Amino acid sequence: MKVVVLLSKTFFKYHFRGGEANNFAQKVLDREKKHTCRKNYEYWKDIIDRLNEKGGVLSVRQWIGMPYHKPGQEVIIDIPAELVGVQKLELRREKVETYDELTNVGTYYYDWTAKVEGRNTPVELIAANDGLTLEEFKAWFAPVFDEAEKKYPEFSAVSNATILDFAIIHFTKERY
Repeated sequence: MKVVVLLSKTFFKYHFRGGEANNFAQKVLDREKKHTCRKNYEYWKDIIDRLNEKGGVLSVRQWIGMPYHKPGQEVIIDIPAELVGVQKLELRREKVETYDELTNVGTYYYDWTAKVEGRNTPVELIAANDGLTLEEFKAWFAPVFDEAEKKYPEFSAVSNATILDFAIIHFTKERY
C-alpha cells in the first residue's frame, strides 16, 4: 500500500513569508521536519491505521511547478509503514484583549496552546518538529482558525478561544 502526503515548496501567499521557499523537502531528508500537521484527523487516522495494518510506504512528495498542474509531483522520500504514525493534535488559539488606560488604546494578541493525545505539549516543540519557527507555525495555521471563526461565529460569542483538531502524521518513530 502507498499513501501519498504532499508538502508545499513555498509559504502560501498570505503568510508573512509568502512565496519564499520553505525547504520542507531538505528538512524531511535532514530529519528536521519530523511530521506534518493536517486537518481532518479522522480521515488521516483511518488511512495511517490501514497503512500500518497492511504495510507499505508513506510517500512524501512535493509539487513540481504549480500545484495541481502537470508535470505533477516529485518524491522526496518513501517512509516504511513501521515508522509512520498519527496522533491527534488539539490546537487552541485564544484572543487575549488588553487595554492601556494611559493611552485609551485597546489591543489584542493570540495565545496558542496545544494538546497531543490529550497531553499538554509545547507549541514551540510541535512547530520545530514541523520544520517551522513558532511564528511561522502560527502564521501557517492562522487562516484555518480565521476561516473556522467566520464559518461558526456563534463560537466566538461564547468564548474567546477556538480549538481545532488536526492530525500529526509522523515520519519517524518519535511521538509526543
